[in-house]
Amino acid sequence: MARPEKEAAVAELTAKLKDSYGAIVTDYRGLPVKAMADLRRQLRAAGGDYKVVKNTLMRRAAVEVGIADMAQVLDGPTAVVFTRDDPAAAAKALLAFAKQTGLPQVRGAIIARKLYAGARVQELATLPGREIMLATVVGAIQGPIVALAMTLQGIIGALPATLQALAHKRETTAA
Repeated sequence: MARPEKEAAVAELTAKLKDSYGAIVTDYRGLPVKAMADLRRQLRAAGGDYKVVKNTLMRRAAVEVGIADMAQVLDGPTAVVFTRDDPAAAAKALLAFAKQTGLPQVRGAIIARKLYAGARVQELATLPGREIMLATVVGAIQGPIVALAMTLQGIIGALPATLQALAHKRETTAA
């Protein structure tokens, strides 16, 4: 590859790493072309982009982005799933495909600029999606506030009846 082509490829990989929230590194060795196309289609539906990369170019791009640790998982034929939104969705799609076909092998993942081993990708795939996790956090924060509002509403709702009973008691005591 000529130098300008390599520089363009590194620039493209650097842009993909900067734009992505997560990247899952795999070994695609033994994956037939038809299966690779099916995997790309499934990953695209899950918000991922599956790209075969040259290790040396990927290392350079990783250093430019500030995740030089990525070099630990760049060995042999390498393909990377880049995901902008929810890395859990892409991990689920990738591991479901790997479970059916036995390929590709997951080497590791970069999530929020931090390197995780391949086994951690399994854990990531078992997590609920980003939207569900955000909804759970909002529900946990909102729950006590709603309970307090309901309690205060009950107290305020009971206030007129209490005042009416107090007035009635004073009337009967005065008479």
